[in-house]
Amino acid sequence: MANQVAARLGGDDYQHLYSWLYVLELRMPAKQVGRVRVEDEDAGSIDDITVQYESGSDTPSRYYQIKFHVDQRRAYSTESLIDHAPTARSLLRKMFDSWRRLVTARPTVPVELYLVSNWAWDSADKLKSCISGRNGALTDDFSEAGPKSDIGALRQRWQSHLGIPTEEFIRFSRTIRFRLGAASWEELKDRVAERMANLGLKSDETTLVLVAGIVREWIKANQNEVTREVLEKTVMVHDLQLPQGDQPSVTVYLTTIKEQRFEIAPDYALDWRDYFVGSPGMRAHAVKNPTDWNDVLLPQLWTLEKLINGNTSCRFVRVRGLARLSAWFAFGYVFSEVNRYTLEVDQHGALWRSDVTPSTDLRLVTCDQRYPEGERVDGEGTTVAVGISVSGLLDADVTKHLASRSEKVVALLLLRPDRELNRFCLRGAADAVALADAVKTTVREFVKRWEAQRLLLYYFGPLSGACFIGHRLNAVCREIVIMEDQQPGYAPSFVLT
Repeated sequence: MANQVAARLGGDDYQHLYSWLYVLELRMPAKQVGRVRVEDEDAGSIDDITVQYESGSDTPSRYYQIKFHVDQRRAYSTESLIDHAPTARSLLRKMFDSWRRLVTARPTVPVELYLVSNWAWDSADKLKSCISGRNGALTDDFSEAGPKSDIGALRQRWQSHLGIPTEEFIRFSRTIRFRLGAASWEELKDRVAERMANLGLKSDETTLVLVAGIVREWIKANQNEVTREVLEKTVMVHDLQLPQGDQPSVTVYLTTIKEQRFEIAPDYALDWRDYFVGSPGMRAHAVKNPTDWNDVLLPQLWTLEKLINGNTSCRFVRVRGLARLSAWFAFGYVFSEVNRYTLEVDQHGALWRSDVTPSTDLRLVTCDQRYPEGERVDGEGTTVAVGISVSGLLDADVTKHLASRSEKVVALLLLRPDRELNRFCLRGAADAVALADAVKTTVREFVKRWEAQRLLLYYFGPLSGACFIGHRLNAVCREIVIMEDQQPGYAPSFVLT
């Protein structure tokens, strides 16, 4: 296909690049995008891009109509949306017909209709004051204005044009989103290039031409639906992945045990050895002062994240070091998936990344089949405990620790992959990502089931599992306490809120 695309980007490719911007969200798990469709025949006239989200996401399905104009000689207005030739439909009519078609087909699925254009709204049109600066929606001033007011008259103009009852018009109008004065050609190219670079993809001008051509060919071939599998195949077939050494990155050394050099020099270093007990050559698991976990070390992590976030747009972090599991949990949590970071760790001498496609043959099961939803412990309180066994079983150690606690724990859930437990239980990055995804889903449901406010998290496994689980721990519980194995016994380390 590379030979079939044009040598430079043309006018239609504004839509194609804009579509590719949303296709890339399939590589961003925090977005929870399930599929993207281009020229969606089910969407009526608002069909340029459709973005539908995974089950469990609160985000409505989004439908985009993109209109690029070569100059700024005109603007949108109340009248331009209902203006039409004698044998054609107005833009507002097309939007309404699409909305009615969508809600009729799937009445329980919320939708949002986006008009995207580099044209702005006419500053002389009073309706402009009703377009929210936050999300482009029509504000309550539009729907609640009295019929004799200027806004009320403009609203009635639209409703009369459509010839529909007030209740239905208000329902429809609340789904409209105006994304006007959108990115210019150069801004859009920069935005797409930045997202591709952050996702480890090539982002030069030739590649932008290529991906616009890919979207164009999808449309021509009626290959309208794009899933993550389709995207990953496209990346492979067209060699879009950056060579590992070429991808812009930030390198961080994280040390709590002993100093070691790695294959790349650090841009930043967190050397926490002096906070831990033990000899200078091999620090132990416990900190000298238990309050240092949250009063000293965690603030240092947040300061580092703020520094990296402010100094560079790069969100690919190569983290190396010999550190205890609590430190890996906290690092993944601070440099989180929801904040668009991709992490790379050194595991068994191999480089594992947090953005790979998760494996499909790793399942997370309960260690005791009698308690698939968790075993009641004290039967009261707002704290729950979860133990995750990977390198070996930690059930007995967790149970022993909980028996000596003073804090009330309402329930305990013990989890493990459904395969032999050993240091090579996770065979690659895809397994580590699958584990992290499964832990987040399972633990979130467990917390919700027991209405918990606090989670004690125990883990026995490789550093990659700790880091990647931490990377995905957002929106799981109000307070998560990482339990560090002191050998013997457990003690709380980081409190992630």
